Amino acid sequence: MIFENLYIILTIAIFLLIFYKLSKKIIKFGFLIAASFFLILYLTGCSKGNLDLSGDLNNVQDNTLTRIKDMPFVQKSEVNISRSLILGEGKTWSGQLVIKVPRTKPEVFNFYIKNIEDFGWKEQTTIRGETSVLNYVGENNRVAIISIKEIMFNKSEVMISVAPYTEEFEEAVGEYINEKYLDITDWKKD
Repeated sequence: MIFENLYIILTIAIFLLIFYKLSKKIIKFGFLIAASFFLILYLTGCSKGNLDLSGDLNNVQDNTLTRIKDMPFVQKSEVNISRSLILGEGKTWSGQLVIKVPRTKPEVFNFYIKNIEDFGWKEQTTIRGETSVLNYVGENNRVAIISIKEIMFNKSEVMISVAPYTEEFEEAVGEYINEKYLDITDWKKD
Protein backbone atom coordinates (compact mmCIF):
# COMPACT_ATOMS: atom_id res chain seq x y z
CA MET A 1 0.00 0.00 0.00
CA ILE A 2 2.84 2.40 0.81
CA PHE A 3 4.57 1.56 -2.48
CA GLU A 4 1.41 2.22 -4.46
CA ASN A 5 0.99 5.68 -2.89
CA LEU A 6 4.70 6.41 -3.42
CA TYR A 7 4.38 5.38 -7.06
CA ILE A 8 1.41 7.76 -7.55
CA ILE A 9 3.27 10.62 -5.84
CA LEU A 10 6.39 10.09 -7.99
CA THR A 11 4.30 9.95 -11.17
CA ILE A 12 2.59 13.24 -10.27
CA ALA A 13 5.97 14.84 -9.41
CA ILE A 14 7.48 13.83 -12.76
CA PHE A 15 4.39 15.10 -14.61
CA LEU A 16 4.61 18.43 -12.77
CA LEU A 17 8.32 18.82 -13.64
CA ILE A 18 7.63 18.16 -17.32
CA PHE A 19 4.59 20.42 -17.25
CA TYR A 20 6.61 23.18 -15.54
CA LYS A 21 9.14 23.23 -18.37
CA LEU A 22 6.39 23.20 -21.01
CA SER A 23 4.02 25.41 -19.03
CA LYS A 24 5.45 28.71 -20.27
CA LYS A 25 4.66 27.73 -23.85
CA ILE A 26 1.26 26.31 -22.89
CA ILE A 27 0.35 29.42 -20.89
CA LYS A 28 1.32 31.71 -23.80
CA PHE A 29 -0.65 29.57 -26.26
CA GLY A 30 -3.70 29.44 -23.93
CA PHE A 31 -3.55 33.21 -23.41
CA LEU A 32 -3.40 33.76 -27.19
CA ILE A 33 -6.46 31.52 -27.74
CA ALA A 34 -8.42 33.19 -24.91
CA ALA A 35 -7.58 36.69 -26.20
CA SER A 36 -8.66 35.72 -29.74
CA PHE A 37 -11.91 34.25 -28.44
CA PHE A 38 -12.79 37.40 -26.46
CA LEU A 39 -11.86 39.62 -29.39
CA ILE A 40 -14.24 37.70 -31.65
CA LEU A 41 -17.02 37.89 -29.04
CA TYR A 42 -16.48 41.63 -28.66
CA LEU A 43 -16.53 42.30 -32.40
CA THR A 44 -19.65 40.22 -33.07
CA GLY A 45 -21.41 41.79 -30.07
CA CYS A 46 -20.93 45.25 -31.57
CA SER A 47 -22.22 44.36 -35.02
CA LYS A 48 -25.49 45.76 -36.30
CA GLY A 49 -26.68 42.49 -37.82
CA ASN A 50 -29.76 40.39 -37.05
CA LEU A 51 -28.31 38.96 -33.87
CA ASP A 52 -30.86 40.57 -31.50
CA LEU A 53 -34.15 38.87 -32.28
CA SER A 54 -36.02 40.13 -29.21
CA GLY A 55 -36.39 43.66 -30.57
CA ASP A 56 -37.64 42.35 -33.90
CA LEU A 57 -40.48 40.43 -32.22
CA ASN A 58 -41.94 43.65 -30.83
CA ASN A 59 -41.72 45.26 -34.27
CA VAL A 60 -43.56 42.28 -35.79
CA GLN A 61 -46.34 42.57 -33.19
CA ASP A 62 -46.75 46.31 -33.69
CA ASN A 63 -46.56 45.94 -37.46
CA THR A 64 -49.22 43.20 -37.45
CA LEU A 65 -51.79 45.30 -35.59
CA THR A 66 -51.15 48.44 -37.65
CA ARG A 67 -51.56 46.56 -40.94
CA ILE A 68 -55.15 45.58 -40.07
CA LYS A 69 -57.42 48.55 -40.77
CA ASP A 70 -60.90 47.12 -40.19
CA MET A 71 -60.67 45.72 -36.66
CA PRO A 72 -60.44 47.59 -33.33
CA PHE A 73 -57.86 46.49 -30.75
CA VAL A 74 -57.72 47.15 -27.02
CA GLN A 75 -54.68 49.23 -26.10
CA LYS A 76 -51.58 47.27 -25.03
CA SER A 77 -52.76 44.11 -26.80
CA GLU A 78 -49.97 41.65 -27.56
CA VAL A 79 -50.01 39.43 -30.64
CA ASN A 80 -49.09 35.77 -30.22
CA ILE A 81 -47.10 35.53 -33.44
CA SER A 82 -46.57 31.76 -33.23
CA ARG A 83 -50.34 31.11 -33.11
CA SER A 84 -51.40 33.75 -35.66
CA LEU A 85 -51.61 33.67 -39.45
CA ILE A 86 -52.44 36.83 -41.36
CA LEU A 87 -52.87 36.91 -45.14
CA GLY A 88 -53.15 40.34 -46.73
CA GLU A 89 -53.66 43.63 -44.98
CA GLY A 90 -55.86 46.68 -44.70
CA LYS A 91 -59.54 45.86 -45.18
CA THR A 92 -59.01 42.67 -47.17
CA TRP A 93 -56.96 40.58 -44.77
CA SER A 94 -57.98 37.12 -43.70
CA GLY A 95 -56.59 34.60 -41.28
CA GLN A 96 -56.46 34.06 -37.57
CA LEU A 97 -55.08 36.51 -35.04
CA VAL A 98 -54.45 35.50 -31.42
CA ILE A 99 -53.88 38.36 -28.99
CA LYS A 100 -53.47 38.71 -25.23
CA VAL A 101 -55.41 41.65 -23.83
CA PRO A 102 -54.78 43.23 -20.42
CA ARG A 103 -58.51 43.43 -19.61
CA THR A 104 -61.14 41.08 -18.19
CA LYS A 105 -63.35 39.05 -20.52
CA PRO A 106 -66.50 41.18 -19.93
CA GLU A 107 -64.54 44.37 -20.64
CA VAL A 108 -63.16 42.94 -23.89
CA PHE A 109 -66.58 41.60 -24.92
CA ASN A 110 -68.16 45.02 -24.34
CA PHE A 111 -65.28 46.74 -26.17
CA TYR A 112 -65.97 44.76 -29.34
CA ILE A 113 -69.76 45.16 -29.07
CA LYS A 114 -69.37 48.97 -28.80
CA ASN A 115 -66.59 49.52 -31.36
CA ILE A 116 -66.53 46.94 -34.13
CA GLU A 117 -69.49 48.32 -36.10
CA ASP A 118 -67.50 51.55 -36.55
CA PHE A 119 -65.03 49.47 -38.59
CA GLY A 120 -67.60 48.15 -41.10
CA TRP A 121 -68.81 44.96 -39.42
CA LYS A 122 -72.45 44.04 -38.80
CA GLU A 123 -73.28 41.85 -35.80
CA GLN A 124 -74.90 38.47 -36.50
CA THR A 125 -74.76 36.60 -33.19
CA THR A 126 -73.19 36.98 -29.78
CA ILE A 127 -72.83 34.33 -27.11
CA ARG A 128 -71.65 35.03 -23.58
CA GLY A 129 -70.16 32.01 -21.85
CA GLU A 130 -66.94 30.52 -20.58
CA THR A 131 -65.66 31.34 -24.04
CA SER A 132 -67.66 34.22 -25.47
CA VAL A 133 -68.17 34.29 -29.23
CA LEU A 134 -69.13 37.18 -31.51
CA ASN A 135 -69.98 36.71 -35.22
CA TYR A 136 -69.96 39.51 -37.79
CA VAL A 137 -70.27 39.98 -41.55
CA GLY A 138 -68.35 42.70 -43.29
CA GLU A 139 -67.22 44.27 -46.52
CA ASN A 140 -65.52 42.28 -49.27
CA ASN A 141 -67.78 39.29 -48.57
CA ARG A 142 -66.05 38.40 -45.32
CA VAL A 143 -67.10 36.97 -41.99
CA ALA A 144 -65.39 37.53 -38.63
CA ILE A 145 -65.58 35.29 -35.57
CA ILE A 146 -64.19 36.67 -32.32
CA SER A 147 -63.66 34.24 -29.43
CA ILE A 148 -62.82 35.66 -26.01
CA LYS A 149 -61.72 33.66 -22.99
CA GLU A 150 -60.41 34.74 -19.62
CA ILE A 151 -56.86 33.84 -18.67
CA MET A 152 -55.02 34.45 -15.43
CA PHE A 153 -54.64 37.80 -13.64
CA ASN A 154 -57.65 39.56 -15.22
CA LYS A 155 -56.32 39.17 -18.75
CA SER A 156 -58.09 37.76 -21.77
CA GLU A 157 -57.11 35.85 -24.87
CA VAL A 158 -58.88 36.94 -28.02
CA MET A 159 -58.90 34.88 -31.21
CA ILE A 160 -60.11 36.76 -34.28
CA SER A 161 -60.78 34.63 -37.34
CA VAL A 162 -61.63 36.40 -40.60
CA ALA A 163 -62.39 34.57 -43.84
CA PRO A 164 -64.30 35.16 -47.06
CA TYR A 165 -67.74 33.65 -47.52
CA THR A 166 -67.87 30.39 -49.36
CA GLU A 167 -69.29 30.60 -52.87
CA GLU A 168 -72.39 28.63 -51.85
CA PHE A 169 -73.07 30.97 -48.94
CA GLU A 170 -72.59 34.01 -51.12
CA GLU A 171 -74.94 32.62 -53.81
CA ALA A 172 -77.60 31.81 -51.21
CA VAL A 173 -77.58 34.97 -49.10
CA GLY A 174 -74.88 37.28 -50.51
CA GLU A 175 -77.23 39.75 -52.18
CA TYR A 176 -79.50 39.82 -49.12
CA ILE A 177 -76.57 40.57 -46.81
CA ASN A 178 -75.19 43.22 -49.13
CA GLU A 179 -78.58 44.92 -49.50
CA LYS A 180 -79.74 44.54 -45.91
CA TYR A 181 -76.55 45.07 -43.93
CA LEU A 182 -73.62 46.32 -45.94
CA ASP A 183 -75.18 49.14 -47.96
CA ILE A 184 -75.44 51.24 -44.81
CA THR A 185 -73.05 54.15 -45.40
CA ASP A 186 -73.10 56.05 -42.11
CA TRP A 187 -70.58 53.66 -40.45
CA LYS A 188 -68.14 53.38 -43.35
CA LYS A 189 -64.94 55.22 -42.55
CA ASP A 190 -61.81 55.75 -44.60
